Amino acid sequence: MKIFAGTKDNLLTFEQKEQNGSTRLFFEKELLEYEFLPLGNNRFSLIHNHTSHLLHIVEENGLFHIHIEGAYFAIRVEDERMRALRELVAHSAAGSGEQTILAPIPGLISRILISEGQKINAGDPLIILEAMKMENEIRSENEGFIKKIMVENGKPVEKDQPLIVIAQEGDGG
Repeated sequence: MKIFAGTKDNLLTFEQKEQNGSTRLFFEKELLEYEFLPLGNNRFSLIHNHTSHLLHIVEENGLFHIHIEGAYFAIRVEDERMRALRELVAHSAAGSGEQTILAPIPGLISRILISEGQKINAGDPLIILEAMKMENEIRSENEGFIKKIMVENGKPVEKDQPLIVIAQEGDGG
């Protein structure tokens, strides 16, 4: 079975195979050898190439929020069927000309890095969301203009709360 993991800009494809009664994971036809050990409280030890990494992972609706060595990643992991379904839904919503950025996790708005009417590019930082004593940078997935900022500095937000509305070029700005 193929497994897709990554962010919008960096998608990796893995092949999961059953061999000799165990599950094996391959990346670019090479076997990935690793140990993944649960430590409790959403913490894990990942041992790869004789190096141990401490991870904190929280899964919410197919999105894995991963903190590793001071870095934060929001990674979607899905099989071929779920990926095709998600892309179909996203494609049908793309014609609206607007995108609402939602809070991926609950937290506190630490900094708003943009202003209404500002032109942005894909990958531009928008907001710093503080959660679990970590600063999480929320970035734009598309280019456009900031149509509306729906939060304030220093205010708490809940998961899936609207943060920003981005209009495609020509739809406002």
